[in-house]
Amino acid sequence: MKRLILLVLVACFFAGVDAQAKRPDSNGYNIIYIGNSITYGALHADRSKTAPPVVATEFVNKKLGCVKEFANSGRSGATTVDYLPALNRDFRRVENTIAALKEKNDAKFVFSFMLGTNDSASTGPTGAPVSNEDYKKNLLIIIARLRELCPDAIFVLQRPVWYSPNTYNGARYLVAGLNRMTDYVNVLVELANENNDIYLGDCDSYDLIKLDYQKYMFAEEGRAGTFYLHPNEEGAAKMAKNWGKAIVAAIKSAAR
Repeated sequence: MKRLILLVLVACFFAGVDAQAKRPDSNGYNIIYIGNSITYGALHADRSKTAPPVVATEFVNKKLGCVKEFANSGRSGATTVDYLPALNRDFRRVENTIAALKEKNDAKFVFSFMLGTNDSASTGPTGAPVSNEDYKKNLLIIIARLRELCPDAIFVLQRPVWYSPNTYNGARYLVAGLNRMTDYVNVLVELANENNDIYLGDCDSYDLIKLDYQKYMFAEEGRAGTFYLHPNEEGAAKMAKNWGKAIVAAIKSAAR
């Protein structure tokens, strides 16, 4: 009988630990996804169901059950420059989203970033090409303002995914752009190492999509032939699951 009681107590203890792991904060979290056309879900037949923020949030809720609300703030063509608060462009939309969510609940905020694709272009998007130094500076400026608006927020920086070296639509990316974007990961690593509230997000999707791009990306016609820039529904789902894993890890780490 004593052995049975002990086993029951041990089981209850670990059940309690598991419950705490699944719900790190009793008030839950709001997740705001900041990004460009890839975050937005461009070219998807029904992005309300398949855009990366939708799938990533579903994954986080399945693992933790802690998401109160989420918002997709991705916009096609956006760069880190477009999101600078002083320019009052894309950041204004984020501010409005924060205010609306604060009226709905008392949850903490998680900001998932996936910016850099358009920054890396040689011509076209706002501010492009953006150097490593300016890319880092821009992200820090955006995050600093978000910290003011949302104390105790968590920031997860997802690595921009691969695009084909002949990518050239309204903007000119090509090999120089791809090389520039590939190097941005070093900035993301630096930011995560230098800030306790910033976490390195998904870095696996870059190679995952690159190795099977014809399966996971839309084929698009451009000025330098057929190019691959946007993950299709299947590719977005793979990438979003990796985003979700990174967000779960960040939430758990911040709750320790």
